[in-house]
Amino acid sequence: MKINFLLGMVFFLVPFYLSAQENTIDQEVEELNDSISNKGLIEELKYIKQPGLANAASKIYSADRRYSIAGFTEINSVSYLGERNRGDDIELYYTNLYRFGFYFGYKITDRFIFNSEIQGELLHDGFREVGTELNFEWMFDYLFHPSFNVRVGNYPIPVGYTNINEEPIAFYSVNRPETERIILPTQWLETGVMFYGNFLQNQLEYNIGLTKGLDASNMVEGTWIRRGRYHGLEIPRAWAANGKLEYVGNEDIKLGVAGYYGDGSRGEETPSGQSFSPSISLYSVFAGYDWGNFSVFGLAMRGSTSQTDRIFEFDNQVIGEETFGYYGEFRWDLWSVLESNKDWKLPVWVRYERLDTHASVASSFENRAFDRQNLEIISLGANLRPRKNLVFKANYQFRKNLAESIIPEADRVELGIGLIF
Repeated sequence: MKINFLLGMVFFLVPFYLSAQENTIDQEVEELNDSISNKGLIEELKYIKQPGLANAASKIYSADRRYSIAGFTEINSVSYLGERNRGDDIELYYTNLYRFGFYFGYKITDRFIFNSEIQGELLHDGFREVGTELNFEWMFDYLFHPSFNVRVGNYPIPVGYTNINEEPIAFYSVNRPETERIILPTQWLETGVMFYGNFLQNQLEYNIGLTKGLDASNMVEGTWIRRGRYHGLEIPRAWAANGKLEYVGNEDIKLGVAGYYGDGSRGEETPSGQSFSPSISLYSVFAGYDWGNFSVFGLAMRGSTSQTDRIFEFDNQVIGEETFGYYGEFRWDLWSVLESNKDWKLPVWVRYERLDTHASVASSFENRAFDRQNLEIISLGANLRPRKNLVFKANYQFRKNLAESIIPEADRVELGIGLIF
């Protein structure tokens, strides 16, 4: 317990230290120029969101100087009301999470920009001592024109909503929606090239990308393509294409459609010597609307995998030929009924979510037992948001696995803190 508390304090206080250091540098420059007064520790965010990136990750693109320091942190705790399914992926069944992302950006020229992120996670699940994950995101952007720009590097695949908007202020639940953790494996980064921009008088934003493909031989039945991600730097032996079209003409309206299609073979053969070229596809659509103190949001996605019988040869994993997931969410700012401190927000929300990792399987697997996440989840929660970049979260999940399972899916109580800087 003491170790968990200390880890939590470290992950929560580091962003304050980094923000204070950056503000100290800013203050010294500003005092020399007698331009503006000292800033607060957590300043109001005025970032201009860059296509394909979250709020804090976009800081360098609108910064007044050559470099920028930004980031986010979140600390989550999960309690299980019943026996817990241990699963194959610690990130899906942990009890404590500490996640920290640090962004560093540098303007080589006004048009040629380097941006990077180091994201680390510490996880406890009650069975293992700790799980760790460290990801490095890097990219070079060349800004030709608002309607056409090029990004080369290791960037987030622009499918779904949360894979781009991964920072904790962007979603209301303590953890990312299960559809966007199991069907879409957030966080999903790939190395490649992307073309992006805005058109129709900045009403529409587009992304078109070509990246290395997934590794289907490592996929696990309970989390579909999640284990198919690999982060090694190499000449791609399999390729994939991705794209997104999003309406950005009104900040109260969210509309987007995206897709991914690629080869998951990496040039391998099956253990029995058969040719191996599975195709993997994933398509998503989301929509949302804010009116006053109320908002609604919904997302749906569907995926498919070919040659699942040949994937089975590698590690006896039954991968779904068809998968799907969707959720709908309604929110209301309870703080709006109070007379004082209108800058604070207290949205209460409810979400219905449904997903299935094995909506269909190859006929040879129909009578075989496998880890199927056929989930129905109803979540109730609340956020306390004293600033735009700081949030305290709590939610309760009523969970049910509709597939036959030895261990029923346990309900969960989740608590979390998140901020971006």
